[in-house]
Amino acid sequence: MRHPFLATFLIVAAACSGSGASPSPSDTPSASPYPSGLPAGLPPSFGDAVGPGDVPAAALVPLKAQVTGSWGATTSAGDAILVSWEVPGGDPFRTDRGIAAWRRFDDGGAPWRPVWGRAYPSGRAPVQNITAQIADVTGDGSDDAVILAETGGSGSCGATSVLDLATGALVYRSSGCDRTVDPNADPPGLVVREAVYRPGDAHCCPSRVRTTVLVDDGGTWETEDVQTTTP
Repeated sequence: MRHPFLATFLIVAAACSGSGASPSPSDTPSASPYPSGLPAGLPPSFGDAVGPGDVPAAALVPLKAQVTGSWGATTSAGDAILVSWEVPGGDPFRTDRGIAAWRRFDDGGAPWRPVWGRAYPSGRAPVQNITAQIADVTGDGSDDAVILAETGGSGSCGATSVLDLATGALVYRSSGCDRTVDPNADPPGLVVREAVYRPGDAHCCPSRVRTTVLVDDGGTWETEDVQTTTP
């Protein structure tokens, strides 16, 4: 077990009184359909019952923010959209940024609602770019998002998170420099490539590159394979 991470999922049930009969999920929408901790200004919903290709990305970000990326996904809970943004300012290297995941619901509430979001305000170490890759990395047949928040620097530093788009739960997070974290196809998981420096190595030229394949084992990430090669 190398990387234990906690994932949170909130289920809200509505009870019916009077007749003694319990309504079906399709009869009663969730009493609290919006997760807590969403970025300030994020719209609470998108009201048109349309497919993901017909949802304007600009309607899924805070007012005055500009969309910087949008990714569609198919999950076990329904269609999903991941969208990133930035708030224009005078310094492009010190810009408020954010990212949110939206999912299509069929429970009687608003058709499209955010299930997760993260804000990256400009500050001491501002995020300079946010990118994502959509793939099933947990091996459950449902799309996940591998999100990179880049902080820059000579070592291309950044933080990588894996979001389970069906549940809106973060299931992996790591950070570092001189490394990449990407989806791995076979087996489904993550492939981490990182530079290995010996004393005296120039930053441009590491002696080795370590490649590690991680697989999700029910909430923990196990090392499936490790290889060290010469660049």
